[in-house]
Amino acid sequence: MAEQNNIPPQYEQEEEIDIMEYVVKLWARRSMIIKWCCVGAVIGLVVGFSLPKTYKAGATLAPETEQKASGGVSSIASLMGVSLNNSVDAISVEMFPDVVHSTPFIVGLFDVPVEFERGGEVISTTLLDYMLEYQKSPWWSSVIKAPFKALGWCMSLFSSEEEEDGGQAARDITNLSKKERAVVEYFSKAIMINVDKKTGKTQLELEMQDPLVVYTVTEAILSNLKEYMSNYRTSKASQDVKNLGVIYEQRKADYYKAQQAYAKYMDSNKSVILQSAQAERERLQQEMNLAYQVYSQVASQLEAARIKEQEAKPVFVILEPAVIPNLKAGPSKAKMLVVFTFLAACGAAAWVLFGTDALAKIKEVTSAK
Repeated sequence: MAEQNNIPPQYEQEEEIDIMEYVVKLWARRSMIIKWCCVGAVIGLVVGFSLPKTYKAGATLAPETEQKASGGVSSIASLMGVSLNNSVDAISVEMFPDVVHSTPFIVGLFDVPVEFERGGEVISTTLLDYMLEYQKSPWWSSVIKAPFKALGWCMSLFSSEEEEDGGQAARDITNLSKKERAVVEYFSKAIMINVDKKTGKTQLELEMQDPLVVYTVTEAILSNLKEYMSNYRTSKASQDVKNLGVIYEQRKADYYKAQQAYAKYMDSNKSVILQSAQAERERLQQEMNLAYQVYSQVASQLEAARIKEQEAKPVFVILEPAVIPNLKAGPSKAKMLVVFTFLAACGAAAWVLFGTDALAKIKEVTSAK
């Protein structure tokens, strides 16, 4: 304790004097700081009113999961952040975010039909066209893009080949256009999906500029996600049904052929009592019975495969459906006002405390030279 109190009092006094000196500097230039804050507030309001409104839609679903571990062990493991899901599926509930943010999944949303109102008129188009043609942007983005557009226009005068944009007829996800890649990147960031590892509950949120469009796209994401998982889970069972269907038709034809041959022989040899005729009749009857047994077994296997295909389809329970939002989600003009005012105050304070002294030293050095 004695060592801690060995600091000379003049150092503590000097530190206190330095702090007071900063306070005095700030108070002396308070009018300038207030002006900077006013300018920051104006900029914040301009930014807040310039940014387009956005609306948020969300949904909550609980997919069916298979738990191989016991309930107690599974819950303890989930609390520790460890998953004991021993399912053979390559795509589990925890990989929903990766599936939704993947390029093929987002490209699959490009042709979703959307409707929105613009200028009192209802416009129907696809999601890709809406993103490319009808998205609003702040005024400064047009100012920033103007030189690049002028440069591109000048270069197009000297280029003989026109760049073809990716069309809807044959869209290749490995060769998307620059605009389509921008749309994919936008949705990969805009779609927010959170999965509870303990319960499997999945929360989906999306924010866009139009309330009806964001609702439509959210519903399309849920529908495509269900279809994606259903196709994945049932792909092997569906292939088994397809293969067994082909074999079933073949065995059915073989049985009908053997049945017709037996019936035709019996009609032609009703009163014949020769041993050779009886032997031929027994042979044809055995072939017919064998063909029927094979046909019956394949029919049973086909029915079992169809039942398995239905059982393999995942079940999704919508806990909270998506609704058309009535209130905007952003931007918050009050938040913009506070943030820009605070930044302006910090900048003014830094200039008063350090900027003026640094500028004076720079002037002294330049004048000395």
